[in-house]
Order: sequence, then structure tokens, then C-alpha cells
Amino acid sequence: MTSADRPTGPPRPALLTALLIVLALVAGPLWLAAPATAVTGAGLGTGHLWRGDGVSYLGTYRLDDGRQAFCLEAGKSSPVGNHYDTETGTEVVGVSTADHARLAYIARTWGDTADADTAAAGQLAVWTITGLNGHSQRYYAGRANERWPIVLDRANEMLAEATAAASTSVTASTSVELRDDGTGTLRSDLTVDRVGGGPELLTPRHDGTVTLTGGAFVDGSTTAVAQNGVDLDFRATGDLAQVEVSADTRFDGLPYGRIVTAGTSPAGSQRILFSGGTSVEASGTASAEALSPLPFRPRVATRTSDVVAEPGTTVTDQLTVDVLPGEGLLSEWGRHDVGGTWQPVPVTVRSRLLGPFREPVAPADDWPSDAPVVCEVSVVVDEGPGTYTTPGCELPSGGWFTWVETIDPSDTPVDAGRDRVQGWRSPFGTASETTFVPWAPEVSTTVGGAGQVEPGACVSDELTVTEWNGQAPEARVDTVLVGPFPEALAAGHDLGPIAEIDEALLAGRATTTVSGDGTYESPCLPVEREGHYVFLFTSEGSVPDDDGVHVVPAFADTTVHLTESFSVVAPDVPEETPAPAAAAPAGLAFTGSDGSLQAGAAALGVALAGAVMLVASLALHVRHRRRGHGDTAEELLVTGAP
Repeated sequence: MTSADRPTGPPRPALLTALLIVLALVAGPLWLAAPATAVTGAGLGTGHLWRGDGVSYLGTYRLDDGRQAFCLEAGKSSPVGNHYDTETGTEVVGVSTADHARLAYIARTWGDTADADTAAAGQLAVWTITGLNGHSQRYYAGRANERWPIVLDRANEMLAEATAAASTSVTASTSVELRDDGTGTLRSDLTVDRVGGGPELLTPRHDGTVTLTGGAFVDGSTTAVAQNGVDLDFRATGDLAQVEVSADTRFDGLPYGRIVTAGTSPAGSQRILFSGGTSVEASGTASAEALSPLPFRPRVATRTSDVVAEPGTTVTDQLTVDVLPGEGLLSEWGRHDVGGTWQPVPVTVRSRLLGPFREPVAPADDWPSDAPVVCEVSVVVDEGPGTYTTPGCELPSGGWFTWVETIDPSDTPVDAGRDRVQGWRSPFGTASETTFVPWAPEVSTTVGGAGQVEPGACVSDELTVTEWNGQAPEARVDTVLVGPFPEALAAGHDLGPIAEIDEALLAGRATTTVSGDGTYESPCLPVEREGHYVFLFTSEGSVPDDDGVHVVPAFADTTVHLTESFSVVAPDVPEETPAPAAAAPAGLAFTGSDGSLQAGAAALGVALAGAVMLVASLALHVRHRRRGHGDTAEELLVTGAP
């Protein structure tokens, strides 16, 4: 070959040997680490080996499972000896949708050829779509030696054919015609979306399988071979209210669409392209205007919206409506004529919510005649079988509540099919219909002792429990003493959550276990500081059951009650009585003047008494001096000497 695009000459032996050693060192660990795979490149398949180097090859490769495959990546190493993981789909190659469809067409049409020129042309066509790695078609066609012109022309013919005939998808449709006498005809068609021409309805050429529901073919079977575009006769069967036949047609292995299978090797060698295919399903239904005279019996499966709820919750009942089968009954919902079309016969489901019951309800066929009724609601079932929801009912209190339902034919109008409706009544107390509303007991408390105690007293709280749930285990009630307050708290004052009360006011806490109605005495709590106190109580309720439900929910009372309040007051200490003072000398009676003159006279008397005492003292003193100095009293008085 003299063309500039002719294949390159073989590499020198030494260089080739070195490259093989490097590839072995690099790829060897990858081979060892590769997981178990589905296929391995076994050798050359159908094609041409270039005599120029005895290595360059153009054609398919043979795999160890007997299949053949084209290479997808020009310029990469041979797949021979490498393990491959496979992937099938409509976007596994990494090209456009149209090119994916053309690759699928080439792989399906020529992938298994036994002709060397065809295989080589197919490989060249694939590389033309996925990339020639910087070379021309002529360059790779040269590997076919003297056959290169034939291979090159054939490759381009394949590309042109693939562009015209390849398809991105194939779909199937089935039409069913049902006549008044119960006979009918069905046909299945195939439509191919061509890359070069768009949707195309295929002429009869492919066989599929059709299965009937509600009908049978002439030989009595429900399955037959159906060729696309060819009619098949059948007849309707069954005892349905509306004669209905459905057909499900399936075609497998159709040579259309863009699905391919590609293989990838952990060794990094060429990705490979297997042949691809597709399968489709089709179904169609039709109904005849025929009405069965048989009656039907509706039934309702019900489920309450809440298995566990709180007082005040609005609950509903979910109604799943279908028919009760039986001899002489329709196997589906009855229908009636509405303006020339068949519509479901309407029925009315009437629901009652019974309760509350203080004990769990027991399943029974009949309802208690004296059962309390919370509310009555109804639902018109006018779309046949399905799921409906009742209007809501508000739960008034704690206890067990259960729904019951009835269907009465008299609720259906005569012209809407009343004569073909049979009545129905639900049992009582089914689990799916029952709602449990946990309730807290009624607890009243009274502080022990008088409303006033002395410091150091130990004060307890008396709890009276009523309305206990008999299904509940025991519960712990914490009595919390709060205080002291400088002033007594007003009755009705709410101290708020106990967890938010100032810790300095938490004077003590005691726990009492209650297990039913009755009176319980809490452990006493000592009080030391003077002031005003109040008892509060709180409880986490009963221990959750296996479903995590607190049969007795958490409850608390943080409101001030006079029966819960008391004061700590120190006892009165009597004061010491002082000794009586000496009696003052009686004064002379003083009359004839007002009180101010009497006060002045008294003051004058006191002053005179003081003067007398002073004179007496001086006289004694003078006498004593006379004895010591011989002075006369007169001298003392005159001189004032001591």
C-alpha cells in the first residue's frame, strides 16, 4: 500500500518485546484483581489479519461463550485474553440516540456473520460511528489486504442502511372489539420509530403471544399466537355485571430499538459490542353494554383513623368497599344504566361511633342495644369498590370507642338498581374499628394536719384517686412542696410547670405509688422555714405497654388549692414581767382647781421634799465635822465650808 493513510509497518522486535513486558507489568495486577465476570475474549473471530505485520486485525472477536463482538474504541489493545463485564441498555455506549440505534442495528444484523468481508466492514462501520482515533476509513480498511476496496464500500453501505432502517424504539398496541352478542375481535399492531423516517406501522411479519381475561378463543383456550396486524376472534366468558374482555399481547426478541450489550474490561482494553434486542408488551380492553340480572352483596372492611387518641380528637373511619362472593351473586359490583352508560349502583354506608366504654370492647356478632352513641355519619358509595372516608366524630372523653356500619337496600333508589342490592351489617368491636383514649384519674388532695404548723413539723399530703383505668398498671405520683412564700397564695393561682419553678422554692418531694381508686397518704416532708406553702403533684403516668402506649397518660396539678396550702408559724414566746416599783407617797388631796394646777402643786411638793432631804444631809455632815474640828453649825452655814 502506497497511500499516506496505509497501516503503519510492524514495530521492531526489540521495541515490541519491551512494550509487551511493560503491558504485562501494568495490566497483570488488574487481571489478578478482576472480579468474576461473565465473558472472556477467546481470540480472533471472523475478519482479516493484515499481512503487513501479522498483528493488525479488522473483524469480530470470538468470546468464550461462543458469541462474537465488535470493538468500540479504535486504537486500544485487543480484547483477546481479557475478562469483560457486560451492560445492556439504551445508553451504554456514550453516543447520540441516533448513533446508538445505528450501532444496535449493525450489531443485530451483522454481528454474527461468518463472512470475513462482512465482519471487517461491520467493524469499520462501528469505528466510523464511535471514532477512528485520528485515522481515516481507508487506513483501517487496509487491514483487509487486497480486499480493502470491497470492505470500505461495504462498510459505507452498512452505514447507509443502518441510518435508514435503524430504530430508536418499537411499541405494540392491541385493540379489542366486543359486540352485543358477546363475540369479539382483537388485533395487535407494531410501530417502529425509524431513525431516518419516524414512526412506521409494520405489515404482518412477527409472531407474539396474546392472553385473554374474561374471554376465550374459538378452541376454548385463553392463549393464542398472534401475528401483528392479523385479527383473532374470541367470545366473552364469566358472570360479571358488565361483560368485559381484556387482552395482553407480548412480542419478544424483536429486531428493533436501540438496546445494545457492551462489555468493559478491568484491563483497559477495547470495549466490545454484542448483538442487542428488545421485547414489548401490549394490552387492550373493551366493554359491552350488557347488564347481568344477578344481585350483588356489598361488604365493608373498616379501619379507624386513630388506634390511640386524646380527648377532643376528631376520628374518621376508612371504608374499603367490595363485594361478598357467593353462589348466585355477581362477582363484581353491580351496575345500572345512566344515560346509555353503565355506572356503579350507589349504596349508602351508615356508620355509628359507639362509646365510651370503660372496659375494652369484646368482638361480637351483635351490637349492645344500650351502647352509648357518640355520633352517626353516612357515606354514599357511588363509584363502586374502593376506599372511602367517613365524616369525622369528636371523641368526648377517655375510654374505648368502636365503629359499626350497615348497608340497607332501601337507601338505594329503585331506578338505580335497588332490587339488585343485598343488605350488610358489620360485627361489633373489631380491633381495626376500635380507638382507645387514655385518661388520667381524678385526683384530689388534702394537706395533712391543720392549716398552720410550727417549724420542724413533718407535713404529708393525702391523695384521693377516682376514675382509675382498670387496665392500667400502677403509676408513681410525685408530691412537690413549694415555698415558703411571704404571703399566702390565692386559690386558683397557677404556678406553671414544676420544672420551671425556682429551685429555691422547692421545699421537698415525695413519691406515692397508686394502683387504683382509693385514698393514699404521701410520705411526710419536714418544714423548717416560716412562711406559706402549697402542695402540687405531677406524674409521668403508667409504664408504656408493649405498643408504647401510656394507658394512664402523664398528669399534673400546679394550681393553688386551699386544701393544699398551709403556713409555718413560730409559736408565741411570753415576755418577762418586771418587778413592781415602790409606791410613791400619797399626796394631799388637791381640789378646787383644774388639772394644770394639780400638776404644778405636785411638782412643788416634790421640790420641797428634795430640799428637806438636802438640809438633813447637810445637818448630818455638819455634826460630823463638829466632832472632828470643833466648828459650829453656824460657821458652816455661813461659810459653806465642807
